[in-house]
Amino acid sequence: MTEITPITLPKWGLEMSEGTVTNWHLAEGDTAEKGVDLVDVETDKIVNAVELEQGGTLRRILVPEGETVPVGTLIAVMADPAIDDAAVEVFISDFKPVDASFDPSEDSAPETKAQAAPEPQAAPEPAQNVKATPLARRAAEAGGVDLAGVKGSGRGNKVMKDDVAQAAAGGSAPSPEDLRAENAGVHASPIARKFANETGIALKGMTGTGRKDRISLQDVQDAAIDAGLWSRPAPVGRGPVVAADGPASAGAEQPFTGMRKSIVKALTASKQTIPHFYTTVDIEMDALMDLRRGINDAGDEGAAKVSVNDFLLKACGLALEAHPAVNVHVTETGVTSFDRADIAMAVAIDAGLITPVMRNVANRGLRDIAADSKDLATRARERGLTADDLKGGTFTLSNLGMFGVRTFDAIINPPQAAILAVGGPRREPREIDGEVGFVTVISATLSADHRAVDGAVAAQFLATLRTLIETPMKLVS
Repeated sequence: MTEITPITLPKWGLEMSEGTVTNWHLAEGDTAEKGVDLVDVETDKIVNAVELEQGGTLRRILVPEGETVPVGTLIAVMADPAIDDAAVEVFISDFKPVDASFDPSEDSAPETKAQAAPEPQAAPEPAQNVKATPLARRAAEAGGVDLAGVKGSGRGNKVMKDDVAQAAAGGSAPSPEDLRAENAGVHASPIARKFANETGIALKGMTGTGRKDRISLQDVQDAAIDAGLWSRPAPVGRGPVVAADGPASAGAEQPFTGMRKSIVKALTASKQTIPHFYTTVDIEMDALMDLRRGINDAGDEGAAKVSVNDFLLKACGLALEAHPAVNVHVTETGVTSFDRADIAMAVAIDAGLITPVMRNVANRGLRDIAADSKDLATRARERGLTADDLKGGTFTLSNLGMFGVRTFDAIINPPQAAILAVGGPRREPREIDGEVGFVTVISATLSADHRAVDGAVAAQFLATLRTLIETPMKLVS
């Protein structure tokens, strides 16, 4: 190789302006083949790995882990070992950053991977060709798991972190339901079993250190750490002893992550610039719960279970089709309407909140919605979403019912015009055929942008939504 090849910070999506280097997979002087992950880059929404398109030698790392730089910044240099260090340094000093101000496309996106390295002399290891998320690759490396033998459960059979966990625990990856059933029969403490089910650890065959060899939480946490699936939180120090009336000891300020900075920026701007108003309705849920139970009981083994949230997504999609004035984007210059409902669903992850988009919801069946929503939520928690998964939502659904929240007011996700906040179910008395009975009720609150959505439109949307949910056969297609 007679050329020196720059590696610049990639641009994934129109809104990306910077990224944080989170993990270098190679060190200076390492030679790697095509398809090897070079570095993980965290944006405000996702973590993606920059892969080598051709083999080469990493000569310089210019951006250390943890540093945030603009798109197009030179982060590394690939060059043949025969090229002397002086030539590499001259190349670095003369390098002009890529102009990332244009709208990227597949034909015009800036180069982000090694292009001028020679063809590899040996075939890559099988695991290097396996599609896997960055977290799955790190978990496999930490747990000594060969990715080539792991069956992927993600979109396009991509290997997820949970797949690696199950492979590390022994054999093929059972479904979450099968894992819970297997773990239920193992001698373990309830909190250890709950942690194992949440992290994807199989308890069978694990040696317990608790009383009468019971598996403890510590045992499961140690197994998760060994598999690279969990890290123990740093202990919170009490600080120096002070008088009872003295001030509390402050810890060191933790800088916002790229994702949290994006959340801060977007939601601050939303509350400061968008005239929010809120409308709430109570919706009876018993008929929907009965229908959901029947659908899931009648489903084939292995079919995706339909959740309440899947019904809510479908209902929102149909309500948006009936009231297109709510299915819009709003800017300072006007309103843009859409011909279908692409609904962003809020997913809580350890780094904050992320909203992958479910496409064309109104025209899809409940089982299809269930499978897609499960896949999107899993990949969101695995940090395995792509930029396309986050583009173009026309409306957002935020459901906190599973946390016991009764009602809340959500902040609009600009440029969308509305977001629906759903609370948890509760039992309330109602008059039924002249007698008092109890029904299951949820509260749904629509936050709307008053620049585009009037109060009457919001009320009509919620009325349609309530009718669809209370007569749920309308949602079955």
